[in-house]
Amino acid sequence: MKIDSAAGEFSFDLEKLDLRADGIVLTGKMGVWEAETTMTDADLRRILGMVLRKPGAWGYLIRLLFSVRRDVAREARQ
Repeated sequence: MKIDSAAGEFSFDLEKLDLRADGIVLTGKMGVWEAETTMTDADLRRILGMVLRKPGAWGYLIRLLFSVRRDVAREARQ
């Protein structure tokens, strides 16, 4: 993932995902710093709603699913 902020542009390298009582916790590194972000159930519903209401996102998700299936089939043949 990429984080673009007033402090600069940083990559967020996701290392772990945990489910906790307060939400989904993504742990990783942002640039050289350890970072953690918590996504509540309200945050997740809002993100899913935004994605599902955007027509271009449907095409992106469908292409992503087909490319994953293609990659799995290719690996199975090897």
